[in-house]
Amino acid sequence: MSEFRSLNDEAGEIWDANADFWDSRMGEGNSFHKQLIEPSQLRMLDLKRGDRVLDVACGNGQFDRKMAELGASVLATDVSRRMIDNARQRPQEGAEPIEYRVVDATDEGQLLALGVAAFDAVVCTMAIMDMASIKPLARVARALLKPGGRFVFSTMHPCFSTPEGLTRFVEREESGGEVVDRYGVKVYQYIESKIYKGVAMIGQPVPQHYFHRPLHALLGSFLEVGLVMDGIEEPVFEKDASPSLPLDWDNFRELPPALVVRMRPSAL
Repeated sequence: MSEFRSLNDEAGEIWDANADFWDSRMGEGNSFHKQLIEPSQLRMLDLKRGDRVLDVACGNGQFDRKMAELGASVLATDVSRRMIDNARQRPQEGAEPIEYRVVDATDEGQLLALGVAAFDAVVCTMAIMDMASIKPLARVARALLKPGGRFVFSTMHPCFSTPEGLTRFVEREESGGEVVDRYGVKVYQYIESKIYKGVAMIGQPVPQHYFHRPLHALLGSFLEVGLVMDGIEEPVFEKDASPSLPLDWDNFRELPPALVVRMRPSAL
């Protein structure tokens, strides 16, 4: 437990240190979020005007502002106070006001204090892999949701996009008289849960922790507490995307860099 708490505290400090850089680079969403994550999450959430949504690990709030524009009532939380400060300072026009709070997503008590059976949906955008433990969130997600509610999360795809144990490559070969570039990944480590350090954006001040979980550990954490999966997407870039570098994910159009999942409470 002490090791987990130390890792968790360090993760919060790292995101405080990276918050200003992240906000300036992310803005209202980069191509990865706008083309892959946001469309999938919005389909999974199927928001109705007036829906009450809890965002866990909201970052600079760019997805919250989108949900609010669509008429949702959003409570956005993050472990990083600096992230929350930056999110509050971002302009929000013509949308339902967003409430921001500093909340540790690995603390069941803090999560439950947000409201039992208070939310039509809970969403966690590309942050599951940043959490030292996802079991507290899994345990309380059911309690936070209204009957018929849904929990949607996105994460780096554990099979194709891990910070270590995987290499992206491009090979040029002749096929049918034409020169063709083949994009792929080589996976060296997968089945064990592991902790790495890496960067989400080149140039960020401090490397962050990544908590790799294979699919059985990732999904199992939610399934074992009475949530069932009723939606899954593996988004890829469209063929007309314009990559800037040879190994950008825009080129890997047959391999999904992210996984988006919807869970609902099972009928007991």
